[in-house]
Amino acid sequence: MSITIVPLRDADHASVRQLLGQFWERDWTDQVMENYFAWRYGRRGSGETLVACDKGRSVGILDSFIRPYWIAGRRELVRETCDWFCLPEYQPLGVGLHLMRRMMAEPEPILLIGGSKATLDLVPRLKWTRLPNAERYVLPVSTKTAASFLAHRLGRHGVALARVIPDLRLVRRIGRAPAPSASAEVRCRALGTAVGELAGMVPHDFAPWLDTSILDWLASAPEVAGEFVVLSFFNDGKPVGVSVSRLQIRALGCEAQLVHLHASRLALIDWIVGETTQHLIDRGAGAVVCIATCPAMNRALRALGFVRRPPVPAYWWHTKPPLSGVLNLSLLRADDALGFEPRSARVAGG
Repeated sequence: MSITIVPLRDADHASVRQLLGQFWERDWTDQVMENYFAWRYGRRGSGETLVACDKGRSVGILDSFIRPYWIAGRRELVRETCDWFCLPEYQPLGVGLHLMRRMMAEPEPILLIGGSKATLDLVPRLKWTRLPNAERYVLPVSTKTAASFLAHRLGRHGVALARVIPDLRLVRRIGRAPAPSASAEVRCRALGTAVGELAGMVPHDFAPWLDTSILDWLASAPEVAGEFVVLSFFNDGKPVGVSVSRLQIRALGCEAQLVHLHASRLALIDWIVGETTQHLIDRGAGAVVCIATCPAMNRALRALGFVRRPPVPAYWWHTKPPLSGVLNLSLLRADDALGFEPRSARVAGG
C-alpha cells in the first residue's frame, strides 16, 4: 500500500463523503449529505482537513477548525480537532497517528474536547496536557424527551418503550435571575449583525473570540443540522453578551443545545443563561443540554435545575505551557449534537 496525506482540496470529495458516511450514523440521502458536507467543510471559513488516501481512495481523515481565541489577554489562533477517522484495515499501518502527528507539527496550539474512547486513550500517549473536564448538563423539559436519554442506553427496547410514554411538560417557566437593569433587553440576532466591541470583552482567561463570520456560518446551516438561534444581550444600549443555541427535531422530541455563551462580565452569566433557556423552552424544547467549564456558568445551570451528566475530557497540545485560569470551553463547531460518534473504538486514529 502507498498511503499519501493530502489536504481536502486535493482529495476526491465523493470518496471523502463516502468515508464519512461509514461513520456518521445518519440516514441521509446523497443530496442531504452533499449539502451538509459543503456547509461543514466548504463555507466555515478558516480550517484544515487532512485526508489519507490509498491510490485515490479516502481511507482516513482528520479535520480542524482554526479560529481566534482569547488567551490570557491576547488574541491567538487555535486549532480544534474533530472528525478523526480511519478505516479498520488501515489502523495497523498507523494512518490515523500519521494524520495527527502531521497536524501537531503545525504552529497553532490544538484543543480537543471529547472524542471516541480510542481517541481519548491515544492523546495522553502523545504527551497532550489534560485540561479540566467540560461538565455536561441536561434540563428535562418533557417526559418523552427526558426518557430518550435513558432509552438509548437500553438499546432498541428502551427506545420502543420511550415512544409510548406520554409527552407531558415537566417545566414551563424557570426561575430566572433578574436583568441587570430596567433598560436590559434581549434580541434575536439578524444575519450579518456585527459582534463589534463585544468580541474583546472576555472575563475568562481562555475563550473563543466571537466574530460575525462564525455566527453567520452557523446561521447558514442546512436544515438537517437544526436551527441555530443567536440571542444578543444589551444593557443601557450597549452589547454585553451573546448566546448561541440550536433546536433540533429528533424522533422523541425537540432537543435544544446551548452551544456557547459569551458575556462581557461574569456577573451577567446567570441572566444570559436563564433568558436563553426560557427562550428554548418557549420554542418547544423537550430537553436542553450543554457543556460548561466556567464556574459561574456551572452555578447558573445548577440553580436553574440542570442535572449533571458524565463529564467530557478536554486536552491541549502545544510546546508552550498549558492553559490555566478560568476556561470557557465549548463546542462552537456545533456538530456534537448530531450524534456523530464512531461505531466503536476500531475507527479511531490508530
